[in-house]
Amino acid sequence: MKKHRFNTNFIRTVGLISGLIGIGLLLLAVFWKPAQFSNSSGLDETSQIFKTQVTNTQDSTSNSRIDLPLSDLTPDIQTAMTPSSAPQWMVYDGIDFRDRKVDALFTLLCDKDVIYLEPFQIDPYDSEIMQNDAFLSDMDFAVAWEHLGYYGLWIHSGLSYNLGALPAYPLQINIERDPHGVFRTPRKVDQYLKDCVISAEMQIRQDNSVSTNNIIAAVRIPPPEIDEVSQHTMDLVPYLAENYPDSGFEKMSSPGLILYFCGQKLGGEMPNPNYNDWTQARFIIGVMPVVDNQQ
Repeated sequence: MKKHRFNTNFIRTVGLISGLIGIGLLLLAVFWKPAQFSNSSGLDETSQIFKTQVTNTQDSTSNSRIDLPLSDLTPDIQTAMTPSSAPQWMVYDGIDFRDRKVDALFTLLCDKDVIYLEPFQIDPYDSEIMQNDAFLSDMDFAVAWEHLGYYGLWIHSGLSYNLGALPAYPLQINIERDPHGVFRTPRKVDQYLKDCVISAEMQIRQDNSVSTNNIIAAVRIPPPEIDEVSQHTMDLVPYLAENYPDSGFEKMSSPGLILYFCGQKLGGEMPNPNYNDWTQARFIIGVMPVVDNQQ
């Protein structure tokens, strides 16, 4: 009888401990926010490197470009692509998007947040990226495209089971989550974009060249609306200016750069059944070179 009681109590104790560990891990997953992705104290050295390498790239002799014959860039929608035999490359404010790596630094307006995106590859768009599923299989890179005189970088975000944090993930979670790692509501995310992101600074670096930019516009596209916005990658700026009038895209002018990456569903939102957990929203941020704004 005593042995049976001992076994029963032991099983209960083990079960209780396992349950507490499980709850602890769940709370950690919900509330933990990696400090290296969103703070200023750990990025002072990186910030200083950016500042010391800033160069005036506006007068770069390689600033000419060849327009790409693009169609819709969305990986979620099958579209007809027209291959081109022309060299596919472009240069934005001295930053070369021809199969080159860049890293980026965001200095936001709230809580002294400094967000660093580690170096990632940029590939100019061509039809093979979609046809060979390269965009969805090797996600540690961004796709560059050009439309209406604007440049775009479609950057992977979220977490990959084999690659870990994807290039835009640090910026994604900074916008989606509060300092405790808890998801903001859609209303609070919209307010955060207005208060902390718009008018902040973004620097993009390649080798010893740094392009310093003002963030002019920012918007989050919620789950029900991403099917529609995915049809407008080739008229994105005027579409956003017309349909999201408080986002700032009416202030964009050429040359400007669009950063486009995915986000998660926030509290109280219905999921879009056409997309997975990591692609339930679209963040679109518009920046312009500081040199242009001073002219």
